[in-house]
Amino acid sequence: MKRLGPSVFCALFFLFFTLGNLFAGSAKLQYEGIDGEMGFLWKHNEGYDTEPGDSGQDVLAFIPGVSVYFTIDEHWFFRPAVFIYGQTLEYLPAKAYTIPVDEANINSMTVGAIFIQPAAGYRWTFKKRHTIGIQASPGFQFQFPMYGPGTRSRKNMQKSLLQEFLYCNLGVWYYNPLTKRFGFNFKVEVGLPVYNLWTGRSLPFSEGIMVNFLVGIRVLQQK
Repeated sequence: MKRLGPSVFCALFFLFFTLGNLFAGSAKLQYEGIDGEMGFLWKHNEGYDTEPGDSGQDVLAFIPGVSVYFTIDEHWFFRPAVFIYGQTLEYLPAKAYTIPVDEANINSMTVGAIFIQPAAGYRWTFKKRHTIGIQASPGFQFQFPMYGPGTRSRKNMQKSLLQEFLYCNLGVWYYNPLTKRFGFNFKVEVGLPVYNLWTGRSLPFSEGIMVNFLVGIRVLQQK
């Protein structure tokens, strides 16, 4: 019950920005460019093996991706993106969930993840060159156990990871057009794990929270 407040808060944000993205899809979109992005992802872990509160390590991973930038009007924009990252996890049968571990763990599996994000938001431009934007979106995460010594748990691990498919993402970014052809952007983003609404794992709401730090180069549309 103590998790209900932040869970409802996140669910409302998810609903609001899903409707916003639907609006963006029906609006007139002007293609502006494509961003190649890369950086680091921090993903918090509250899962534990034996004692509550004795959680394992967090995930720190390299995360490359691509986003496409469309403007709707002078301020509103639509920015769908896809990212990939990897992590090393162990499935705990007694808990029916996974926790991050070292690759040397005899029950570990390397897990690949695809993160799809149809973001929309609002931007401000100063002195024609400096743009700051805020954005939000649902985030759809798909995780796949790939290889490792813990293959005997692959089926159960996959079932557990399939529950972790939905996030609510909030981000802020800075953009500067370096030349007529290329621009630079920097983005910080927080992902709130909506999936905690239904997993029933009795873990704090902070389980699975993600923070991304990304830099990128935009290849601009020639006009």
